[in-house]
Amino acid sequence: MSKTTGYPASLLCFISLYLACSSASESLKIPTIEANVSNDDVTETQHTTCKIATEDVVANARATVKTVLTGVCKGKTMDEKFTSLEEKLSKQFADIKWLLYNILEQSNYLRSMRTANLHMFDDYLLSPRQDEIDKLNNTIQNLLILNGSANAFAYYWRVKNFNIMLANWPTGRSMRSPTFYAGHSGYAMYLKITPKYFPDGTIFVGVGLTRGSYDSVLAWPFPHRIRLEVLDHSLRGAREDRRSRIWDPVTLCTEDFWGRPTKAVDNPECVGLSIPKRVILPKSLPSQRYSGNTKYMWNGSVIIKLIVYL
Repeated sequence: MSKTTGYPASLLCFISLYLACSSASESLKIPTIEANVSNDDVTETQHTTCKIATEDVVANARATVKTVLTGVCKGKTMDEKFTSLEEKLSKQFADIKWLLYNILEQSNYLRSMRTANLHMFDDYLLSPRQDEIDKLNNTIQNLLILNGSANAFAYYWRVKNFNIMLANWPTGRSMRSPTFYAGHSGYAMYLKITPKYFPDGTIFVGVGLTRGSYDSVLAWPFPHRIRLEVLDHSLRGAREDRRSRIWDPVTLCTEDFWGRPTKAVDNPECVGLSIPKRVILPKSLPSQRYSGNTKYMWNGSVIIKLIVYL
């Protein structure tokens, strides 16, 4: 009797354990959800594992969730953007290279022009004012003045190697221009430049009279107003010629300066233009080697202009 009743009890326990395991296993199955996810999508994957233990059964469960992220860069999109950026940078580098090449070529061209013989004048490159000199030197022009206009004689004197004079000449040493005539059958005149008129380096440009072929028919003392200028070699529109005021001989000096020259030597200069050395040769220049071209000096030369108002 006891054996008959014991067997069904064991069977009941086995059935209960099976049902419990089946129920637990069924409840922990991982659901499968179909989603439209491509290889180009950016995804986030989360894994969860849990363990369930009861008096009758112990079961483990594992779940995986994959989420498609939006609002972030995809792998393919990033590759496309990097490729586009690389192409743009390559093009910009090519443009910069082209610009640098042209700048270097222009610099080489300018250097070659400085040493070329094509535009040489007495072994000197032409001054930017050369056209003006060729047109107006030793001529009479009608110029505008405050009270109207007046005929004026212009004379240009190129002082070569002036940068060397500034560096080496002692105080008081001067250079005289060739004698010239102010107009047709006019007064014989000269210019004189002293690179170091004072020990501080002040430059002095003077003008005076000398004996000429037409002195016997001219009126004395010398009656004409005069002006001196040192030419600026900057580009047209930016030039600032260094000018003196207009001198009137009637009010300046005596006949020793403006009277008829009677001696073998020149009459002394009565008036002149003083210029600080730093104007002609700025201190910013690194050395004498580079002092050939400045605002008022071209290839080591300065150009003096005299205007005589007739």
